Amino acid sequence: MEHIIHEVNEKLYSSSLWDFYFSGARTGILDIETTGLTRERDLFILGGLYLPGEERLHLVFAEKPEEEKAALSEYMELVRSCDTVVTYNGRHFDMPFLRARCAKNGVRFGGDPYDLDLYQVLNGHSPLRRLIPNLKQKTVENYMGLWQDRTDEISGADSVEMYWRYVRTGEKSLKEKILLHNSDDVMQLSRLLPAIAKSDFHKAMAHMGFPAGSPSSGMKVQSIRLCRDQLQVRGLQGESALEYRCFSMGDLPVCAVFEKAEKTFAVDVPIVRRSGIAAADVRSAGLDEKPFEKYPGFGSGFLVLQEKNDVKYMEINHFILAVLRRLETGFPECR
Repeated sequence: MEHIIHEVNEKLYSSSLWDFYFSGARTGILDIETTGLTRERDLFILGGLYLPGEERLHLVFAEKPEEEKAALSEYMELVRSCDTVVTYNGRHFDMPFLRARCAKNGVRFGGDPYDLDLYQVLNGHSPLRRLIPNLKQKTVENYMGLWQDRTDEISGADSVEMYWRYVRTGEKSLKEKILLHNSDDVMQLSRLLPAIAKSDFHKAMAHMGFPAGSPSSGMKVQSIRLCRDQLQVRGLQGESALEYRCFSMGDLPVCAVFEKAEKTFAVDVPIVRRSGIAAADVRSAGLDEKPFEKYPGFGSGFLVLQEKNDVKYMEINHFILAVLRRLETGFPECR
């Protein structure tokens, strides 16, 4: 097993849209190589993780199949250090594959950072899928004008074939091509992050979930429902999960239940509906009103979340973040 570290002088994408959800988060750009798509029998052979905060690209390579466990252990220690990882189809492939191979090898998965799957953002919430032939990573790279930044010339299938040849022969050039393919995938994915500006990113986050609370809490919103008289939020707690209940926030009858054993949370916030408008009472919740003053639908302490068929995803997500961070201030006394 080999752990290769490259110094990379390249900053992580930043914008008001990115900072809305990920400001202060320790972020990694993640991509893995495997011997196939079947997690029950195929092997993890290489993991790439770019940590912009350290300006380092980590490549953890299992030079032989029997080194999978050692490589997984080394790689997952890096992944667990992240609050957020950026992947491309990672929710369907990379993260479930890692979880399955860790279980198979007796390696601690843990940490479970938030997975910003850029493929899901573009596939479900961007017009790009109608403008280009497909949403393969290299196709999107070409559309974004990033083709000149890629130096490898092999596919994922080529990488698998080269790996087995490398295992048999030890030919150094094969290993170099495999490592280059993975490192290019990781760095190109980092450069694709500006594509979120070409999506309805707030709607994507409302459907995909997003990190909430402080980065140390590890809270992640999983689902949001705007019901007749409630905004219902469900999610997961992090490693330091706790047991916590409250039934009011400020002057608002908010029901919040945090379960330590299941590492889950459920928060129900009352809303008011009138003349086709659904609104949340920011003032009665005891929240700072100033951050919400930028929204046209904010006035007299109320924030419009929906107007007829127009759901205000940015406002909903902002309100949820404020509520969860306000609730978090009560956590220490319950530990």
